[in-house]
Amino acid sequence: MNRWSACGAEARVTGLRGIIAGCAIVMVLWFILPVTAAICDGPPASQSFVLFSGGCDRSPYGLPCTQGFIIPAIPSPGGDFPTQYYLDFGDGSQPYYGTVDGVTHTYTSSGFFTLKYMAGTQCDLWHQGTYGLVIPAPENYTPVTPVCEPAHPSAGFTGTPTSGFAPLTVQFTSTSSGGDAYAWKFGDGGTSPAENPVHTYMTPGTYSVSLQARDSCTGSVNRADKLSFVTVTATAGTLAVSSTPPDAIVFVDNIVKGITPVTLTDTSVGSHTLLLTKPGYDDYTRNFIIEPFTPATIGATLTKSVTEPTTRPSLSYGSIAITSIPSGAIVNLDGEQTGAAPTVIPDLLPGNHKVTLSLAGYDDWNQVVSVGSGQTAAINAILVVTGENPASTGSLAVTSDPPGAEIYIDDGFKGVSPLTISGLSAGTHIISVKLQDYTDNTTNVTITAGQAGKFPAVLQKVHTLSAMDIILAAGVVLMIVMIAVVVMFRQDTKKK
Repeated sequence: MNRWSACGAEARVTGLRGIIAGCAIVMVLWFILPVTAAICDGPPASQSFVLFSGGCDRSPYGLPCTQGFIIPAIPSPGGDFPTQYYLDFGDGSQPYYGTVDGVTHTYTSSGFFTLKYMAGTQCDLWHQGTYGLVIPAPENYTPVTPVCEPAHPSAGFTGTPTSGFAPLTVQFTSTSSGGDAYAWKFGDGGTSPAENPVHTYMTPGTYSVSLQARDSCTGSVNRADKLSFVTVTATAGTLAVSSTPPDAIVFVDNIVKGITPVTLTDTSVGSHTLLLTKPGYDDYTRNFIIEPFTPATIGATLTKSVTEPTTRPSLSYGSIAITSIPSGAIVNLDGEQTGAAPTVIPDLLPGNHKVTLSLAGYDDWNQVVSVGSGQTAAINAILVVTGENPASTGSLAVTSDPPGAEIYIDDGFKGVSPLTISGLSAGTHIISVKLQDYTDNTTNVTITAGQAGKFPAVLQKVHTLSAMDIILAAGVVLMIVMIAVVVMFRQDTKKK
């Protein structure tokens, strides 16, 4: 936070009393704070709320009136400074979000307004408070009732990258429509009111993310959740292993990583055990430490053995299971074409493998995958349209009742409902929503460039007779036949 930011904001409006008070608060807080910061130790310790200029809180001569606000905050106990600010003006207008702790707002009506103000650190940890602002009505004032257009926000979002080593910085992008206020939850305790926030995950783990889109005027809200959306792994370093003679099997913490010479890029920071084995040679074992941003190199000289080692871990091949959206992408493994997704590539030597997916009209997808001994690595790739221009494409939010249905656009699998599909070309598309034991819902949808559409699919249950149903039905028919026979027999007896 710049110590002059609030004073600069104040200078944009008038009001000597507010300017002096605001600048005094900011300057005093700045000089009493520690110089060093403990990053991500907590939210701001406290926050002030100052009214300056405007005079909406006093009897205005007329409406509309403009009111200024300062919302400076004290850093966290460890010295993590606030870097972002939020203020909901309480009148149904779009809230303020930015990096400056001062803002002005124009009110068009009188009344009591509950303002919500917040300050957050770079780690998206927030301090918040509320303030009741009373704007008295001018003389001969005729109240004006705001007219809100019916709004039905639809929340949706993307993020990139969604996996990597800690600390992992993810750019989140809202694909919502119909909303002007946002509330993110990143799954690690961090939140944000920004439309397109950037969030850094410091701790390894798997995180679910949610976004609530709100229309401030009507108060309508909609929420989108993505479970296990971000995967953060421990910080990794580079380890280069060679041996004399070469072609020794490399084990790191009893997991096969390749054959010497090999360079590994996925070894987590910390202590590890290295084991090299080669028929006819004694096992080579040592402990080593991977430090952040410092490559490690180990050169081992193997000694010929008289007896075969008996403590060696067993070696088995691994595999990679690959899917792509859309399907049909050509799979290239370590420079060789191996088929089309979805596919499973078996009998792979443990270690690192480079996978490239290619499909006409889409950017190539690349990733280095680590395959462990006897393990199957999974790749679920979502391809991006080449040169995709958001202004020439639209999106479609698909829901189904019940959820969990497979969604196909123009016979291409897109995912499972609920799902927002972006990058759809403008025009008419065929959408099919399919779920086992339900009738397929297939129809045409029209996509408009630059707009978000909706497709709620209600699926009809397919009723099939079970074996018990058939037995019961046969029993009922048999009983009816027997009753009919008895009745006919009695009638014949009476006639005789």
